Amino acid sequence: MKKALIICIAFFVAMISTPCFAGASFILDLKPASILFSPDIDGFKVSRSSGWTYSSDTISGSGSWMPTLKAGMRIDTSALNIDVTGGVGFLLNGAFHSSMYLADLALRFKISKHATLGPHVSVIKFDPKWDGSLSDSSDVKLSGETSFMPGLCFTVGGKRVSFSASIDYIDTSFYVTTYNGWVANDDSLDISGFAIQLGVLFSF
Repeated sequence: MKKALIICIAFFVAMISTPCFAGASFILDLKPASILFSPDIDGFKVSRSSGWTYSSDTISGSGSWMPTLKAGMRIDTSALNIDVTGGVGFLLNGAFHSSMYLADLALRFKISKHATLGPHVSVIKFDPKWDGSLSDSSDVKLSGETSFMPGLCFTVGGKRVSFSASIDYIDTSFYVTTYNGWVANDDSLDISGFAIQLGVLFSF
């Protein structure tokens, strides 16, 4: 951890020492219109039989709402913006939800006066909870996971406010443990898939 911190400080010092360095600014990245498409969650089911009674909760569909809010610093150079941010988010599906804690690094190359394009990668910590209509988090436990989400980000707009979008991929699963007689049709809930994130990026 100490070595990583020293490397980050050295990188920052090197960047601000270069002739192309223009400055640093505070940024706020708000993405309320974000959807994660996870094809493998469709059809995931937990069920319970008790005498003549049969109960089940089944996920129908593959989409989950995934709004995020991040804040951090921007290093502005002549060729690109380097954005380092952290923040929170929320993953919401009809059958489960999860808080999200994020750290993100984005390299935004200036392809024109008003637009940037480049790669980014997020590290996300999930803390999921089951929200079935007949079963709840006391019946079905989902494991917390930490995952990488790389992607391609794009902005267009002015210096202070711009439209922001990204296309990303995440590969992660929540391990499933059931209680109280409930049984799952899989030992993990695989949320892997592509995300489309849309929002607004502010620079101060």
